[in-house]
Amino acid sequence: VTTFNSAITQIINHIGLYKTMQNTIVPFESKIVVLITRLFGIESFAGHPGERASFYLLKGKEYIPFEMQWNCLGWQSLLLLFISFLPGLNGRFTFSSKIQTILIGVLGTFLINILRMVFISLGLYYISSVFSLLIHDYFAAFVSIIWFFFFWWFSYGFVLEENDTTINSNVKSQKLL
Repeated sequence: VTTFNSAITQIINHIGLYKTMQNTIVPFESKIVVLITRLFGIESFAGHPGERASFYLLKGKEYIPFEMQWNCLGWQSLLLLFISFLPGLNGRFTFSSKIQTILIGVLGTFLINILRMVFISLGLYYISSVFSLLIHDYFAAFVSIIWFFFFWWFSYGFVLEENDTTINSNVKSQKLL
């Protein structure tokens, strides 16, 4: 997963698409992370456009800058999710159950990535920058993989429904035998 992420990152850097993500999505997600860290009792606030830090955590009288870049958003896991839709939804499932699966996948991946960024910022606040860097670089890929396993297990077990035509043709086939 990390090798895939590195290769895709190089392509995005070369194209220049990262500027749009840095200027639009990073400030939006930073505000969400700030909101959630406040729920943990940490005084935090979003940075201003053009500042290096996306948001700040206040620990005592010290401001801890948190720089979130476009590559930290979790777009790689969203891309992997979309790739997994190709084989995962390849079946005779109802249209509505496919749409529900896609919505759950996108929303869940977004929330997992937000919670990952919150966990990294909490690690920076309570433990150290080295801890948060290790979590950022290695634990994040692991969390995404665990999420995908859970998501597809849940989708096949509880969301995706076969078309009635598929079920009826299976019943007719069994009667003919």
